[in-house]
Amino acid sequence: MSSPNISYPYMPEDRHLKYVPHDHMFMQAAAQARKECAGDPLFPVGAALVKDGEVIARSGNGYSRGPGQIHVCPRVVQECPSGTGYDLCDLHNSPGHAEPMLMKAAADAGIDPTGADVYMYGHWWACEPCWKSLIDGGVRDLYVTEDAHERFSRENVFAQTLTPTVKSAYIAGALTNVEDFDGQCRLYESLGEVCETMGVRTCIPHRDHTFNEIMEGGNVHEVFEVDVNECRHNDVVIAEVSYPSLGTGGELVAAHNCGTPVVLVSKKGARVSRFALGNPSVVYHVQYDGVEDACRQLKNVLKQL
Repeated sequence: MSSPNISYPYMPEDRHLKYVPHDHMFMQAAAQARKECAGDPLFPVGAALVKDGEVIARSGNGYSRGPGQIHVCPRVVQECPSGTGYDLCDLHNSPGHAEPMLMKAAADAGIDPTGADVYMYGHWWACEPCWKSLIDGGVRDLYVTEDAHERFSRENVFAQTLTPTVKSAYIAGALTNVEDFDGQCRLYESLGEVCETMGVRTCIPHRDHTFNEIMEGGNVHEVFEVDVNECRHNDVVIAEVSYPSLGTGGELVAAHNCGTPVVLVSKKGARVSRFALGNPSVVYHVQYDGVEDACRQLKNVLKQL
């Protein structure tokens, strides 16, 4: 199929992409590789290595780790323009792209890729390191779908992948010993508003139940049980950790024990406990300059959960 009139971010002087329909047999093999192998939930890409009419190797970007893993990309959180900020996200490093991973898969299986073709599904161009890996491997041609520049534009892919799946959130944070109690409460409420505008049901202790019970001399054991249950039954715990808090620390442990993902939020320059930062359930740490910045970043995090 003839080359469309597209300006690619990179193309070797002696190479060009080739194009096949979306339903082409080997492109569908690449689509299946995307589904089963891609470890990047944000912009999944699959590749199939074809030689003598057979698929001899498959791979996905995100180091071929496969689906099902939570990954929050800092590039999206910080709204980096296309093609920038790759240093912020190890998952998107070029060695983990689908093309180099395909060459690795072939090498690991003892397969010679010389003269083979690569079918890529999920992207519309290949970066310089990816082209180099294919050329060094002796690959003949790289195929994409004939409408790849539209089908896999950033906007179209993100419209599908940047859709939050979380339905409920628990806002945790210091209350007992903070200097500006009202200001801290307003921050928690602002974070809650971000969630709720995205259709996420949100529990904020001082607004809902727990703190009110403490202030009114409620049963502290019941308060403990309520907070632990919130960590267990919500889809994500959002913990503001700029200020030391025994209660918040306990909630982070409860979330981890329940398998609930955690998003940490803190002011830039705050000394956050290494215990909190080391919690394996933390999927992202938002560091903000002000309330507006905190809300903007949190929104971009929630889009990826």
